[in-house]
Amino acid sequence: MSQSPLTDAGFEPTEQDTADLLAWFAEYDARAVAKDVEGMADAAHFPITVVTNDSAGEAVTRVWDRSAFVRAMTAATQGDLGDLEMQNRRRPTFLNRDLAVVVTDSTVTAGGQVRHLRYADVMVKSGGSWRFTSMIQAGWGDMLKEFA
Repeated sequence: MSQSPLTDAGFEPTEQDTADLLAWFAEYDARAVAKDVEGMADAAHFPITVVTNDSAGEAVTRVWDRSAFVRAMTAATQGDLGDLEMQNRRRPTFLNRDLAVVVTDSTVTAGGQVRHLRYADVMVKSGGSWRFTSMIQAGWGDMLKEFA
């Protein structure tokens, strides 16, 4: 009888597992602040699924290839971000050593305005490196509809 490909749901990450995943996010955040959209795209496992809702509260989902991601992130990072500061608290939940869901509570300060955000990323290991394969955040649906 062959062994099941299913893994035990009781996986407990080591401190190093968690540190490696959080280090990936620190690098991604630095790319975002620097508006390094191509570097941000390098951190994805395409195609990615983007999940949000629009101003009417309706679900909006898209499957993006690299080109759609670059177009959307270029639009999202346009303009002067000036004194942008991000403080993030991340809570990773490992499904096993190579799959995780990370919920982030973020406080973003820019131009004297403070915004509190909560979002989730579905993370996978590919080629030995963490990559995101899904981005989930409320409120982007109206803009997202422009990027098929």
